[in-house]
Amino acid sequence: MRAIAEQDTHALTSLFTTPLTFRAVTPRRFWDADTPVGVADIVLGTWFGTDEMVTEVIWCESDTVGDVEKVTYRLAADIAFSARVVEQVAYFSVRDGLICDMRLVCSGFRPA
Repeated sequence: MRAIAEQDTHALTSLFTTPLTFRAVTPRRFWDADTPVGVADIVLGTWFGTDEMVTEVIWCESDTVGDVEKVTYRLAADIAFSARVVEQVAYFSVRDGLICDMRLVCSGFRPA
């Protein structure tokens, strides 16, 4: 989540194995990637691009659900000078200290 807020491609890609399974759903689309660069292209190139400036990490919580890890975070963002909030929930598996499988659900950018 910090890598997203700071638009740090290297930090984001360093969290994942190669290959990996990344699947996500946003309000209008399903997303898939099988490499760390593919994840970064989606997350930083599309979801949180230069027009979606993250201004604050509002909240973050992690837990375990059976054999997977879970992280939920809420971010404040400015989009075209309009205050927005977005929440994402990710379930993921780790192998050798890196994420090898992730399923993510996104609320979309909502009015703050």
